Amino acid sequence: MSMKRAGRLPCDAQSGIASNMTVQSGKPGFPGTHFQVAGHELHLVYQPQDRLNAVLQLIAVAQKSIHMFFYMFCADETGRQVRDALIAAAKRGVHVQLIIDSFGSTQVTNRFFDALLDAGGNYHSFSTRKGFGYLIRNHQKMLIIDGAHALVGGFNIADAYFGRAGDDSWEDLGIIVSGPQAQRLSNYFEDMAQASNDGDVRFRQIRNIIRQWRPGIGQVQWLLGGPTNRISPWALTFKRSLDTGKRFDIVSAYFSPSQSILRRLAKTAKRNKGSRLILAGKTDNGATIAAARVLYRYLIRRKTGIYEYQPRPLHMKLMVIDDTVYIGSANLDVRSMFINLEIMVRIKDAALALHMRALIDGLASQSEAQTRILLKKRDTIWSRFKSGLAYFLVNTVDYTIGRRIKFRLIRNR
Repeated sequence: MSMKRAGRLPCDAQSGIASNMTVQSGKPGFPGTHFQVAGHELHLVYQPQDRLNAVLQLIAVAQKSIHMFFYMFCADETGRQVRDALIAAAKRGVHVQLIIDSFGSTQVTNRFFDALLDAGGNYHSFSTRKGFGYLIRNHQKMLIIDGAHALVGGFNIADAYFGRAGDDSWEDLGIIVSGPQAQRLSNYFEDMAQASNDGDVRFRQIRNIIRQWRPGIGQVQWLLGGPTNRISPWALTFKRSLDTGKRFDIVSAYFSPSQSILRRLAKTAKRNKGSRLILAGKTDNGATIAAARVLYRYLIRRKTGIYEYQPRPLHMKLMVIDDTVYIGSANLDVRSMFINLEIMVRIKDAALALHMRALIDGLASQSEAQTRILLKKRDTIWSRFKSGLAYFLVNTVDYTIGRRIKFRLIRNR
């Protein structure tokens, strides 16, 4: 996704059990399906109400600190509900620090957060709405509580991400990670807050934060992406997983990967049948669907199963390669791989991967399979022109402009 504001709408399963992991539904504390992996408590929050409850319950249990970074924050019912929860936390003495992206949150004003500041909370936008920095987006979504619990995912703070926009509500996913890795993410947030204080973003400092980040060697890792002069660290790790992987099951809201990633997807699918992509059949920008369709024939010829999700707009970012699961904010598009700031959690566990594939089975059952017959039926001179133009705009124009702006900012700041 490139020529758009990600996830923009008007603001108004089965599971397996491994020896090192247990699964149960409805564990007291946080909503969603509960897992234990390598000393971490994990809660998958998939249903819209579970996602909202996760945000509100995490804020409610905070005793020391709340670190919150979201791409989009709307002044709608959900935005007011979350803001008021943050205000209540600040009034009871919790250190509250909120950062939103100025590009993604154009429909909310600074005045909306005055009551949070009055209560003792901290708030600023990532970059101002002036200058080239406005186009370098912090696409991350994270909520970190007391350095002990970290929620990441694809959803933003707006009604459409919690089932409150009817048929226009987004299909999405999040995960709460409780354990040692949560503190590392809290430290990262502090560094990012300092590097973007008052909207004065120091891109060279952010580049160094991304470059120096080490995800660790355990089963639970945080992978970052950002405006460096090379492919994002999260995308590099993902690419290496494809090099050795036997099968992938991927849900991606926006699909226009680099040629390097595209070739690896094709090789993995060709080596072993069963690899599949669940992509958007509905979204907020039809150009992104048209751009993705340019790649369908190439992948289908190499035995990739491709499905377009039909019930509602798709915003999920979920990638499963063999026994490894990736969940977070990054799409499989060139902006997420090279330009945007992104966060993905990588969890290596066979049972978790099995559980997520069951979730993907459910999405596939509600999707339209993309076949050669369907592609031929849809193929006209006009459709080819539109798809080609969309691909050019999404993969070439936006990437080239974003990349040049990124390098200029890094040199000058």
